[in-house]
Amino acid sequence: MSEVAPRHGRYAITINGQPFVLHDPVVKGRDLLEQASLHPVDEYLLFYREASGMYEDINLAEDVDVSARSEEEFVALKADRLYFLVVDGRRYPWGKDDITGAELRALGRIPDDKDVFFDPKGGKDDKVDLNEAISLKGKDVEHFYTADQSNEPVLVTVELNGEKVKILSGDYTTETLKEALGVPVDWDLDIVDKQGSFRTLKPGEAIKVVAKLKFVSHVRQGGSS
Repeated sequence: MSEVAPRHGRYAITINGQPFVLHDPVVKGRDLLEQASLHPVDEYLLFYREASGMYEDINLAEDVDVSARSEEEFVALKADRLYFLVVDGRRYPWGKDDITGAELRALGRIPDDKDVFFDPKGGKDDKVDLNEAISLKGKDVEHFYTADQSNEPVLVTVELNGEKVKILSGDYTTETLKEALGVPVDWDLDIVDKQGSFRTLKPGEAIKVVAKLKFVSHVRQGGSS
C-alpha cells in the first residue's frame, strides 16, 4: 500500500464490496475484520486490492494505512481453505471451491465487452457464462483468459448421455438442437437440471445452449408428442 502520512478525518473503504467509513487513518488488519463484523477474525484472511487489481496479503496484526485519497478496497475470505486462480496471467485468491462467471468477472474486474474463457489443463477452452460455476477443487491452479466479445457463436461443451459433446453456443429449437447433437428426429431429447430432474423438450421449444448443459436422448415414449 502507498506510504501516506496519517491525517485526521473520514476514510472511506470497502470490505467485500460493502462500504465503511473509518476515523482512524491507521488500523490493524483485525480491526478491519471487526468493522465488517466478520467473526471470529482468526478464521479469515484479509487482502488489500491494489489499483492494478492485484491482491496483497494483510497480516491481522499489521498496521494498515487507509489515508490514501482514493477509496481503499479490501477482500476478506474464510480461511478454512484458500483457492487460487489465474486470469490473464494474474493470480487471485478465492474462498470457495467453485466460482461463477459473474463472480469471476467481479474478481478480475473484467469489462462487459470481454468474454471469459476457461483454460483447463490438457482440455479445450470453453466460454464461461455468468451463471456457470467452475470447480476449483483440482490439484492445479485453474487458468482463465479474456478476449474481445464476438457476435460469432463459440464452441461450448455440453453432455449428451454422459458423453461430452462440442457444439456452437446460442439459440436453438428442439429440432435444430437434435440435429446439432446427432439425435434422431423421432427420438425424445431431455434436458437435465442441476437437481438431476429430467424434462423432455417440446417440439419447437426454444432453448439457449451454454456450456455444461446436460441432455439425455431416448426412444420416444408412448403417448408423448
